[in-house]
Amino acid sequence: MAHSFGRQATLWQTQVDMEISKRPLLLLIVAFTAIRCIIACAINLGNDEVYYFTYAILPDWNHFDHPPLVGIFIRLFTFNLHWNHELMVRMPGIIGAAVNTWFIFRCGELISNKRTGTIAAILYNTSIYSSIIAGIFILPDSIQVVFWLAALYSILMIAGSGLGKHINLHLLLFGFWTGLAVMSKVHGVFLWFGFGGYILFHRRDLFQNPYLYLSLGITALLSSPILFWNIQNDFITWRFHSERVTIGEQGIDLKSFLRTTIGQILYCNPITFALYILTGNAFVRGRRFMDNEAMAVLLWCSLPIIASTTLVSLFRDTLPHWSGPGFIGFTLITAAFLNGKLGDRPTGSYQKSLNACIVLIAFVFVAGPLLIRYYPGTMSPKTYPRTGSGDATLDVTGWETLRAPFEKIRKDDIRSERMTANAPLLIHKWFPGSHIYYYVAFPLQMRVVGAGNIADLHQFCWLNARYGQVARGRDAYYISPSNNFTDPAEQYAGQFEAFEHAGTITQKRNGKVARYWFVYRLKHATMPVGCQVER
Repeated sequence: MAHSFGRQATLWQTQVDMEISKRPLLLLIVAFTAIRCIIACAINLGNDEVYYFTYAILPDWNHFDHPPLVGIFIRLFTFNLHWNHELMVRMPGIIGAAVNTWFIFRCGELISNKRTGTIAAILYNTSIYSSIIAGIFILPDSIQVVFWLAALYSILMIAGSGLGKHINLHLLLFGFWTGLAVMSKVHGVFLWFGFGGYILFHRRDLFQNPYLYLSLGITALLSSPILFWNIQNDFITWRFHSERVTIGEQGIDLKSFLRTTIGQILYCNPITFALYILTGNAFVRGRRFMDNEAMAVLLWCSLPIIASTTLVSLFRDTLPHWSGPGFIGFTLITAAFLNGKLGDRPTGSYQKSLNACIVLIAFVFVAGPLLIRYYPGTMSPKTYPRTGSGDATLDVTGWETLRAPFEKIRKDDIRSERMTANAPLLIHKWFPGSHIYYYVAFPLQMRVVGAGNIADLHQFCWLNARYGQVARGRDAYYISPSNNFTDPAEQYAGQFEAFEHAGTITQKRNGKVARYWFVYRLKHATMPVGCQVER
């Protein structure tokens, strides 16, 4: 039924099938990897990134909000937490983006030709989502996209080649890669939704292949730790995520829908998104620029996750990057469309659009870090004591300047016997608690105690198993950044006898005040202070 995409290509293309050497691909990988490394060194870890560092501190079969692979990869690339520089923490995403560039090239080559693969690689590296969010930052997406692309490649091999007995190998590989995608982020199950839809409507003969069910079993086996961990923890992950996506009684939320839709467009790269629209319009009008089997696979592996995210956004707040992997299929379809439009001589509006994608991502690469590092002071209109509130750039800059002055305050307190050396740092929320943990407590080998609501603390409730609680009668430190200011006397009212202001640390950016950190001593706990995981 299915034939080689390489043989089918001549049926759908009028231009010469240009043979392109692999040198441009290698240069693309090297150039973008170098840029990502420079940016990774130039800016601090963001809120989510420092939070996922806690996964590496306390490896487990699963975690409160996500499966464990992101933490495992952080631990591997930091050499078992011995080299915790931002570059090494982010290295799984950076290496993953390089691997993904090769994978998407191979997928493009498979559905059409090498030039299609090269165009797909360019579009992939000019996407905000795949090049930055999942290409520089260390997030579950950074790990998942590698396995998503590997699984997509296996489906394309199954759909588009006369593999004979080797089809069974790719069925098994699909189950393996999808299992790892799920263990990176549960959204990986959409790969089975997509593959299942493709089989049901296009390849029902695969239902008779026992290797299909063995593949499903491999995915189930690999992702089973998520289930077992949740059984032990009263399905707390499911309860947490269901609250994020369950449709409430408040009706349609247009703000959430617009925020998600605009975010999806921006994350794709607006120019690339316009090319998606042009490609879709050409397809609807009957243009065929790739094999029908390949088109079916890519649409089935794209539309379900995009449609689900967009639908939920009509009723609840969602994050645009949830649908990020779904746009990979659109990238490949658009690459095949552009390949046909460029013809033998790549000139004209489509070539200019491709160039514009590169220019836009180059602008983001340059302007983003410069703005973050050198904007004078803060972009926030808030004043003391909430200086910097709402300025997102402060999430990724200045944190490395906090440790030294806090360490001085702490040493002076220990020397004067106002505090003991084993007094922990207390946090009430995963952000900015994760930054305080990564940039202050962990390098100073201080205990961190999460004390508050599990909905605010997340993984820090489990970290208490490592660091304990604040015992009755003991003291603790508390650091409140002005851009996320919380008064500990209000937060922990009745839980300590006294709250002392130990000092104020000032962060300046380009010579102007950007933020303050307020350091407090919390004296004599009136009760054991910590977080109890709900069962």
